[in-house]
Amino acid sequence: MVKFSRRHFFQATGGALTAWGLHQLPFYRKGKVLAQSAPSFIFDPPGFQNDFRPGEERQAQMLRSRWNEDVNRLTERIRQNEPWDFTNQPALTDYYNPLTTNVPKGAPSVPITWTAYPNRIRFAFPQASRRQLWEYGDRGTPDPNYEPKGPRGWQDEYAEWSVTRNAEGKITKIAFSSETREYWYALWDVEPNVVLRLYKQLISEQVKLEDLYLRDGSGKPIIDPQTGRPAYNELNEWNNKATGGLAHLIGEFNSQYGAMFLGAQSTMLRVDEQGNPMTDPSQLVNCGLHGTPNRFSDPFISATVNDLVRSGVRVTLKNPIGIYIQEPNFRIYQLPPNAPPNAKPSDYWKVLRGRKRQAGETYDWILHAVYEVPPQQGFTVSDISISGFPIEFGAQMAETVLVGVIGEGIPQERPPRAYVCSEVPKNPLPYADVLREFDLLEVARRSHLNMRIEQGMTIENVALKAAHSDRNATIEFVGSSGVTVKKTGFQEKENSQIFSLTISAAANAPLGNRALLLKNSNGSSGPARFGMLEVVPPGTLAK
Repeated sequence: MVKFSRRHFFQATGGALTAWGLHQLPFYRKGKVLAQSAPSFIFDPPGFQNDFRPGEERQAQMLRSRWNEDVNRLTERIRQNEPWDFTNQPALTDYYNPLTTNVPKGAPSVPITWTAYPNRIRFAFPQASRRQLWEYGDRGTPDPNYEPKGPRGWQDEYAEWSVTRNAEGKITKIAFSSETREYWYALWDVEPNVVLRLYKQLISEQVKLEDLYLRDGSGKPIIDPQTGRPAYNELNEWNNKATGGLAHLIGEFNSQYGAMFLGAQSTMLRVDEQGNPMTDPSQLVNCGLHGTPNRFSDPFISATVNDLVRSGVRVTLKNPIGIYIQEPNFRIYQLPPNAPPNAKPSDYWKVLRGRKRQAGETYDWILHAVYEVPPQQGFTVSDISISGFPIEFGAQMAETVLVGVIGEGIPQERPPRAYVCSEVPKNPLPYADVLREFDLLEVARRSHLNMRIEQGMTIENVALKAAHSDRNATIEFVGSSGVTVKKTGFQEKENSQIFSLTISAAANAPLGNRALLLKNSNGSSGPARFGMLEVVPPGTLAK
């Protein structure tokens, strides 16, 4: 059984990836790599987006540096796989990190796309009418047990939308976003006022900075010790609804980590008990325990990426890593009779973040777009039809929107090994899940930002959320010397354990990431989990 609390799945309902043979790769000839890229690679922000204005170059550089480190750390974590709580999950060698890999020039890329409307709703409600399915897509399903819950949680295909209506109930705007929360948390850490500026642009000029603060039970802002400012609440009053606009994705599974995780997991070849290769899409998902077979996407992605690996290709998500909206299929849209004579349905599609494809590109890099008719045109979005049906719900448009990631492939260094199916072991290994101050554990889980400590600093009241651990487990930061940890408390929670810690970094502790090794009192342990703590220079934090 898949553990949804750990797995952040890459949902999809179709795609355009074709398995390449090695003879089709332009940089590969007779087993030799022809040309290598320069070593100055850096992960760009999603959609090549630059959210800073002239005069904000220092903040822009801070964000680029932070984002590059974040994506590198997530990539290395994903490459570790999940050997703590699943069998036959070795370190991934056919999902590569372009920051540490010589990528040949001209490495081919291709969009892997799927429909924005959530296929799981169709699967869960096979008797529902088409109009009912549209309504469920906009407003949520009638089943109180439907997962995932939460604001817009049912829109779980890495695209979410919000509908704005006028006093007569007609749609005036449909806003789509595929932008993940990880970037917005990083941007808030660097400059909250830029986040506020974007909220005003995307949702309303009425948004105030304090509306975006994370607050405790009494309503007081929760201060992030790493910045000295209130922490970000992505589920704020402006971004937690399916009406009136949205800033970015908030669905539980709609994270960048989830997209990267499924892409990486899909590089693992599987065989049955007799050693025969598995190629059936649903069998691959069930066997690897890394997706949901009743989606179109997860099985499709698993099968096509497996085909790539079998043909001799290593895979990654192309820089800049993100989830991208593609322009809707406007060929099936019809404008009302009172539309201007030369107007086209595509005239009312406006890209606000990211960008459309440029000359020579075959895909869009769109992060946020709206479909909106200016009031002076004399009609609304609801007066436009799709395949003959007037637009009553944003979900009708979502059925015409593709969203996806961009894959990239290079030749393998060695033939891949195939593995039998994963299982949940009887005695899973201790696992370090999240490390942050107690009030910020949930922020750390959802943002995937790591904890940081300055050289010469001691931090008390740190929480380590773990799994499969006992109270006498030892905790150690490995990879470099100079960081010590002391346990000061322990709590047993449902399906998890919380250790209270005091962490100290020596004045001469080497800068950079530390992996965390958790070992139970019986000696059982898995590998140290990469990037749980980063040592930074004095003066970096609370600025």
